[in-house]
Amino acid sequence: MLRNLTFAMRVLLTAALALFFLRCAAYPDEVIIPDPAAEYAEGFTIHFFREKLWFYALGILELFVLLGSQRNRVWFLGVLPVFIGALLLWPVLAAHRPELVHATHSYQEDMLTIGLIRMAIYVAIASIIRLVLAHYFFPAYKEDPEASGEVDASVLDSLQARTVQEIAANPSRPDPHFLFGEADMERVTGFRAIIRRYFLRKRVRVAILCVLLALSAGWFFLYPQPTEEEALQRDLAAMYATRTLPGGYTVATGAAVHAAYRVMDYISRHEVFAGMTPQQAEEWLQLDRVPAAYRRQLRDERDIDLPSVDSLFESRDRFLTVTDGRRICVLYIRTDAEGDRINIAEVQDAGWDAVADDNRRRYGRDFERDRLR
Repeated sequence: MLRNLTFAMRVLLTAALALFFLRCAAYPDEVIIPDPAAEYAEGFTIHFFREKLWFYALGILELFVLLGSQRNRVWFLGVLPVFIGALLLWPVLAAHRPELVHATHSYQEDMLTIGLIRMAIYVAIASIIRLVLAHYFFPAYKEDPEASGEVDASVLDSLQARTVQEIAANPSRPDPHFLFGEADMERVTGFRAIIRRYFLRKRVRVAILCVLLALSAGWFFLYPQPTEEEALQRDLAAMYATRTLPGGYTVATGAAVHAAYRVMDYISRHEVFAGMTPQQAEEWLQLDRVPAAYRRQLRDERDIDLPSVDSLFESRDRFLTVTDGRRICVLYIRTDAEGDRINIAEVQDAGWDAVADDNRRRYGRDFERDRLR
């Protein structure tokens, strides 16, 4: 009982470490948040591990599996369900929460997609090592009965001892017995039945495996994905979800701020607001369904200082701002001389990666300084 409980605990801990490895491989910025100050900090900090965090998590996983018996069973029962579950979850997230599957910004890694690729490579290599190389280089030791030194008791019986001449004159040979008749046919029939059952079980297992693989492939490749227009409507419905901070301040949810950025990026790329009035743009954004207090917060037009851009030389108006308290995306507009019609809409983000924000701000300052020389 204790042995089974220990085995089950090892499998569960292996699965937990596999999940941690997948998280580190897919979302390292959520485990160790990027910090520009860490680049200039002296001495050893936790940010030293950030670049290869997934590699260290993999080392911890393998080290834990090696500490104990039945290592292969523990690894397969702990790692494979996590990997298969993540594969089956991928198309669902791609359809409903794309920010978890693909990077929202170019300076981010490709989220769960990259994590699954890394985990697939790891699973393939580890499986080959465990199922092929380990058995080849470290075969299970089996003692040869003939080399074990064991001798039949009749050979050592002193009462039946024979001289060399007697053995040479009358050597002992096994007397084969061949049975014919009905008894032999029964044995043959039974043997054939055993063989048929064996191959039947094998075919059933292969068929079940093929069906499961086909269903999994169908789920992965045929799960319905939204078109660009459907994705836009999904994001418009999700971008106004809110939560309340302990101090009573209302902010967007994490999913909402990602959805808002995708909507703003769509507006910028397709020039949706070109020629619209601000009132028409508000109607397009469906701001009428947002509570009045939160709508005023979203439409706040006061100047704001973003850590990713220096707006000192910009002549644009803040039109829509969505933030979850850490990440922020702002839709800016440029209007005609009368201020009645929108000419250009562009999106600016900050808070996803503090290091990328600092680099972009520095680059913008250098560009403006060189332009004004």
